Amino acid sequence: MDILSDMPYAFLGSRLKRLAEQLQAEASVLVQNTGIHVPAGLYPVLLALYRQPGLTIGELARCSRVSQPAMTSSINRLIRAGLVTRQSDGEDRRKSFIRLTDEGTNAIVRGEEMAWPLLGKVVQELTAGLSGNFIEQIAQLEKRLAERPLPVRGARYTKLDVRPVLEDEIADVVTLLNRAYRSGGEEAGWTTEAGLLDGDRISEQTLREELASKPQATLLVWKTASGIDGCVWVEPQQDGVWYLGSLAISPSQQNAQYGRRLLEAAEQWCRARGGKRILMTVLQVRESLLAWYLRRGYRRTGETEPFPVDDTRFGIPTRPGLLFEVLVKTLS
Repeated sequence: MDILSDMPYAFLGSRLKRLAEQLQAEASVLVQNTGIHVPAGLYPVLLALYRQPGLTIGELARCSRVSQPAMTSSINRLIRAGLVTRQSDGEDRRKSFIRLTDEGTNAIVRGEEMAWPLLGKVVQELTAGLSGNFIEQIAQLEKRLAERPLPVRGARYTKLDVRPVLEDEIADVVTLLNRAYRSGGEEAGWTTEAGLLDGDRISEQTLREELASKPQATLLVWKTASGIDGCVWVEPQQDGVWYLGSLAISPSQQNAQYGRRLLEAAEQWCRARGGKRILMTVLQVRESLLAWYLRRGYRRTGETEPFPVDDTRFGIPTRPGLLFEVLVKTLS
């Protein structure tokens, strides 16, 4: 039941407010995924200060068409985020001017280069081909957002950069792997192995031991404003063959095409280092995951490997006879 939709004319303002708040929240996530962190809905305030430095709160309120108390609250949020400063007038201590910090200026510059063009493409795609009267167009927008939120739409337009993990990020990667592969209930992503394996996917000690014992391998990470949201292990074998494993995306970022782009970034990493083929193993019972890799160009080799039941560092099987299926992909 949706009361606002059931009475579209009586509650039009409330429905528009709900839609605006959803767009604002999703746009903020999309911008953060480009590495720019600005409190939701406050980019226009930064832009006003960029175009005309040293505005008062009253002037900012008028150009944004909001109340002065609302603007005061927004400025306080931007101050806490380190994006603006408040400076008193030397002649009138009751008056203060708001100016961008270096970080605030950088957010605008990077926004013009990355975030705003991306948002423009995504919103243009979202609104293309709307038909009918205004109420019908609102319903179409709501339906499109429910089917594909802005971050999902933006995923295919943005480049996903990966790099080797840093020493102080290893604990965060362990948390990510355990959330992606072992979480259950509401937090469970589609990659979870809960129900097949008990225990942690990996411990910090085990990961550090793996990195130390395999110096030729690289643990790549994808980091956003919210932290480490993706990782993948790549390791050269022989004759241009690389092993790929431990590919994980934060459950909150899944279903937004980041997994396929992280896989593509890892493949490119291997290709740039002479890689000709990628080898991986997937639990044979994970039919949906196997199908996902097959759609990405991997193929079955017909080979299987038993799950190492005696090595409990990576989990304890809850059913007997678990097998890994070996997949391979030739890099073009």
